[in-house]
Amino acid sequence: MNRRALRHFRSLPVAGLAIVLTIACAFSLSGCSGRQLTPEQKLEDFRYLFNVLRENHPYLALKARVEGYDWLAHEREFEDAICRTKTDAEFAKEIGRTLLLINNGHTTIVSPRLYDMIVSLPKQMKPWLDEAAKTDAQTVKKWFDLFVSGLTPTKVLPFQAIYTRGEYYVISVAEEAKAKGICPGQKVVSINGTPVHEFVAGLRGSIQLSYDPGHRRVYVDQLVVTDLSGTYDVVLESRDGARTQARVGLVRPPGNFVNPVFPTNLRQKKSNLYTGYLAGGKVAYIHISQMIQYEASEDDKAALNKFFSEIKDVPSLIIDIRGNGGGDDRFWLLNIVRPLATRPLCWSGGRVARSGSYMVPFLKANDEFAGTIEGVSGEEVIVDKTALSRDLTPLQIANLPPETLTGSFGDIVKSAGVMSPSGEFPYNGRIFLLVDRSVYSSAEGFASFCKGSGWATVVGGPTGGGGDGSTPVITVLPNSRMAVFFPSTMGLNPDFTANEETHTTPDVLVEPDPEAVVRFAEALTRGVSLGEGPNVEYDTVLRECLRLALGGE
Repeated sequence: MNRRALRHFRSLPVAGLAIVLTIACAFSLSGCSGRQLTPEQKLEDFRYLFNVLRENHPYLALKARVEGYDWLAHEREFEDAICRTKTDAEFAKEIGRTLLLINNGHTTIVSPRLYDMIVSLPKQMKPWLDEAAKTDAQTVKKWFDLFVSGLTPTKVLPFQAIYTRGEYYVISVAEEAKAKGICPGQKVVSINGTPVHEFVAGLRGSIQLSYDPGHRRVYVDQLVVTDLSGTYDVVLESRDGARTQARVGLVRPPGNFVNPVFPTNLRQKKSNLYTGYLAGGKVAYIHISQMIQYEASEDDKAALNKFFSEIKDVPSLIIDIRGNGGGDDRFWLLNIVRPLATRPLCWSGGRVARSGSYMVPFLKANDEFAGTIEGVSGEEVIVDKTALSRDLTPLQIANLPPETLTGSFGDIVKSAGVMSPSGEFPYNGRIFLLVDRSVYSSAEGFASFCKGSGWATVVGGPTGGGGDGSTPVITVLPNSRMAVFFPSTMGLNPDFTANEETHTTPDVLVEPDPEAVVRFAEALTRGVSLGEGPNVEYDTVLRECLRLALGGE
């Protein structure tokens, strides 16, 4: 058994991973000019990437076990597809498809925004800076633009269906679909004779899928199709069990199709933070859109401190991180938890990396940098794989992902941390953390911390995962200089389940009610004023959290 100081936190703001369309590059450097890559260069780049991921990506075996897709078994298929590409654009799309097939939110072609974040990292994160120096901003932009071009569909189904409570429910309908008996509130049963969940699983590689640990299936937030050439036979079911069958064509996105995200005021927020009061001042409320890089969070820190100084006597506080895709752990550690904590807070977990050599300098630098976080201490134990019961409980042993015990993984690290309060704004009221499926990466880390330490009651839907335990890494392909991002370690929850597999289950599980989402979508379409703050009329999850905050059981 080997003990050492506790040293693992994500310091890179990975919320920039969300794929967004960007304006095409108006000019290019010689390194990404009109000269196309040769077939030999493309194949060399693919083989380099495949080998790096084969030896170092922590989730390949997990995805095969949990989602039924063995990425490594498709090497020849990937190689043949790369050989068939005739242009740089086709090459970028094929590399992107290969990465999408892994189906991990931290595995992607690097975007310009993410690249800017990487090159702005502190000098202690030298391996990231050194690898990023092998390419440049314009080359990164070129490859990302080629990858995302065409990802936004020009046509959609004539109805909009969102995933909630394990099913797809129609929330908006175009005129073409209304005429065929399709209406809001119906559940989608099948598409082209295939059960809808199997149909969505078949989209793997075309779009980013998510994993629902409660229902043990992959899903998309909004139902989409990727073949825009034909018609679709759909079956839908009403609440009374009556079924509607219809053949529908695709349409251009209608004006009444909206994105009903929560909280209801998320779109109109002009800053990263919203603070206010609910229930006549009995409940303080904060919404945080992103865990922005700590060094850039001075304004948010000042706003939070001002709010914290005003809520000392307010009985309850709700911290809403729905929609927060992550960022920098230090944002919530140093700007929220330490100022409000009234006692030392303890939490535990673990991580394990693959045995590949590429990771070694990254993990070493991440450990050394994370060990400098103010107010955080603890230790890590290297678990003896030949004597698990010495360091792990029977439950942890039972939950440990079986692939971590093979030779393709390195040391299993068990961690125990302590955060000391700063004493700035000690808060003795009840604290609730509101989460949903879009909570990812560092925001996921916040949810896991709150549940594990007991500092806050976690309320909402299962989170999105991405609690990898350490900062994801970058690799640059030798010929194209395309930059690729992927996770460095497998994060383990306190019970030693893989966070990528089980995510964080809230203390109080409640997901949006389909009927309320339909009413919310209708209100957005009609332009109904929802108020400056979150609206509990449509937000059933916030309503339940508010009930608990007011003393409900």
